[in-house]
Amino acid sequence: MKLTKTLVLGSQSPRRAQFLKDLELDFKTLPLDVDETAPSELSASETAIFVSELKASALLPLLGPDEIGITSDTEVWLDNRRYGKAANYEEAFEMIQSLSGKTHVVVSGLSIIDPSAASTIQSSSSVVEVSFNDIPEWAIDHYIKTYSPFDKAGAYGIQEWIGRGFISEIKGNYNSVVGLDTAALVSFLTPYFK
Repeated sequence: MKLTKTLVLGSQSPRRAQFLKDLELDFKTLPLDVDETAPSELSASETAIFVSELKASALLPLLGPDEIGITSDTEVWLDNRRYGKAANYEEAFEMIQSLSGKTHVVVSGLSIIDPSAASTIQSSSSVVEVSFNDIPEWAIDHYIKTYSPFDKAGAYGIQEWIGRGFISEIKGNYNSVVGLDTAALVSFLTPYFK
């Protein structure tokens, strides 16, 4: 689909890029290096929007007037604990083990940046409940060693082996859990379609 402005994805995520391709959108990518630290008093949704807007603020000065940018953040939360990206095998194992047999929330924040608009950054969030069956230790070990999920919040990808084998229920937008609320994105982009 054609847009009236050039779309710029402020992300290194291959999953987000694939979603844009699947939506038949032409875009270019500008990887960002942003500190994703957020104030501890923020809720899960507020944190996802806060980090997405941090990325949007970093992308904004790189955009021209004929470009619009998108940034996103995916957060995994359980019992008021924010599960970021695991730094190593041990952290990944601990994260997945603590999610095993429980229902957690995945929050996806999305920001649209238009340098020429009065409201430069617009944001939204979606909350999805994800339930895991009990995951045996051998399965956690196999998953981490085979898939190296160190670039994913909560140290797992719903679209990968562990998601296919151990997720029992999902309530909400599947694409948000993978990394981008595509329905919200299309809604934000609707004014820009030719």
